[in-house]
Parts: sequence; structure tokens; C-alpha cells
Amino acid sequence: MTRLGNPTQPHQKIKTRWLALIALGLIASLLLTERLVPRKIAPQISEMIVAARTMQSAMSVLRAEKMQRGLMQPLDIDINQTGMIGAEFTGITTTLGELPAKRTATNPDLAALIVKLVSTLKLPAGSPVVVVISGSFVGADIATLAALEVLDLRPILIASLSASMWGANDPGFNLLDILSLLRQRGIIKTKAFAAVIGGEGAIGAGMDKAGIAALRASAERENIPLVDARPVSVMIDQLLSKVIQALPQGQNASAVINVGGALIGLGTCRESYEMPPGLLPKPVCHDGTPGLVFRLAEQGLPMLNVLNMRRLAIEYGLPFDPVPLPVPGNNMAIYGQISESSNEADARGKK
Repeated sequence: MTRLGNPTQPHQKIKTRWLALIALGLIASLLLTERLVPRKIAPQISEMIVAARTMQSAMSVLRAEKMQRGLMQPLDIDINQTGMIGAEFTGITTTLGELPAKRTATNPDLAALIVKLVSTLKLPAGSPVVVVISGSFVGADIATLAALEVLDLRPILIASLSASMWGANDPGFNLLDILSLLRQRGIIKTKAFAAVIGGEGAIGAGMDKAGIAALRASAERENIPLVDARPVSVMIDQLLSKVIQALPQGQNASAVINVGGALIGLGTCRESYEMPPGLLPKPVCHDGTPGLVFRLAEQGLPMLNVLNMRRLAIEYGLPFDPVPLPVPGNNMAIYGQISESSNEADARGKK
């Protein structure tokens, strides 16, 4: 008996070849489209790249300094060796902190994102912007200053000096020392015009006495006045007066930025614990003492909140706890253009 072969086998081979050719054609078409269709990049792309590279320069300086001082954290802590991550517990550590969040704040693209967000406010060059920072997020502090400086805005900086875990919590190389070094090396220009110890009551209640003494010594070396009035409401009043004194004659503050969770920034309002990151509408404090950022935003100043790094990463397209750190300019979620309609929708969603 003559055996018959499988009559469908040649047709299956032909069909498979055609499918492969079609797939290759689709891939080629997609690649060609990607090359021919221009990507919508943010109009501030140059400033964004400069701010991100400023962050990279700051890392190089801090890494070298911490290595020389024997303060550089090991790879399992400062995984990208940024020099922007501190120790777990020290004499000026105030509260618990999330290490991956601290590392996320070291991403140079955070500086680019802040440029992008602040640019939507269309502030004239030289506009004063009040900035409250804490030692908890060194990366976010530097990113904010880099962004404002590249936009030719004038930061009026108030610093809360102590830090949560993994922040600028080395008493001998604290937040003021870090900013001073970066100014000396020409990385940033801004100097704080006032500071508080931070921690409980913003006066270091319950903190190590030697740690407080080290913070006071740093402020004295930098000739930066420390405000330590009690209670917190009086301290906020005094800081607000200092802001007014620091404003150029005839100018008002144009915006206010909060970086980290310093008491002097957000206060004790219940709403402060619920605020999302990003540009926010006018805040309302129903219960508690409003901090400096609340007080200024209540007057109608635009407010940017740089906090809650996990949520910020999700909402704005930053990778959370990236290894290695991204190369500036590659993340189109950051460097792409924001449409006016999406800005309006985002603002409505955060009301």
C-alpha cells in the first residue's frame, strides 16, 4: 500500500513564512514611524537637562567629600553611590524614613521634573520663590535649588536642619555643611537666610544635645540665624516676618515650595498629612497649626509640594528606587511636553 504524506504540511510552511514576513513588516513599520514622527519634547528641555546635570555634579562632589571623611554609605545603603544618602540613626535623626524613597529623590530627572512643573507657572526671571527644605531628602533639596536657579528664579530658602533616617543626619556634615560645600564648588548659589533645628517642636526637643550643638555651630559658621521661638505658631510668625524682610524691595513672593516634611513647612494641619505631591490648589487648614508653606499658599501663592516620593514617582513617571540612575534626557514621561488640557485636568483631580 502506498503511504500518503500529510497534504497540509506544505501549506502550513507557507502560512508560517507569510506570518513571519507580516510580523517583520509590522516591526519595520513601527520603527520607521518612531523615526519619522517627531516626539513632543518639553519646551524647557535645555533647562531640564542643565538642572539634571547639576544634580550629577553635586553627586560627584558629595561622593568625594564623604569618601574623604569616611562617611560614604555602603552599596547596600547608597546603592548608586550618590553621596546623598545618610546613616540610619545618629544624634540628629528625628524620625523613621523610607530608604527607597530617599534613593528615589537622588534621581537627576527629579530636578528636570521640577523645572517642568515650575515652568508652567510662567514666573518672570528674578521672581522670589519661598522654599522650605529639611535635611530628610538631600536629593530633593538639591534638585529644587538646581531647578530654580536654572530658571533664573530667586529662592528664599529656609532650612530645617535635622533629618529622618538616611537623610543629612551626620552632625559633622549636616544639611548646612552640604549646601555650603556645593556653593564653594560652584554647583549651586543659594544660601539659606534662616534655619530651625527641626525635630519635635522644630526646636530639637528630645534630640541628642551634642547633635543640637553641632547644628547650632554649623549655623554660626554660615552666619545663618536660627529661629527657636515657642510655640510653633510664634515660630511661623517670625519666619514669615523674615520672609517679608528677605523679599527685594517692591516685590512679593511669586510661589512657595515645600520639600520634605518639616514642621515649619506644613505645620500640624490634618490636611498636611494628606496632601499629594506636585502643584496644588490653595490649601485649607481645618484643624492644627498651619506651617509657613500653608500660610503663604493661603494668600494665593502657587504651591509645589515635593514629598511622598512613591506617589510622586507613580504620578509623574519617575522610576522608584532605580538602579542604576537614569541618564538625563531619556525618560519621555519627564522630558515630554505637557499639554494645557492635561495640566488643567491634573489640577482638577487634586482639588
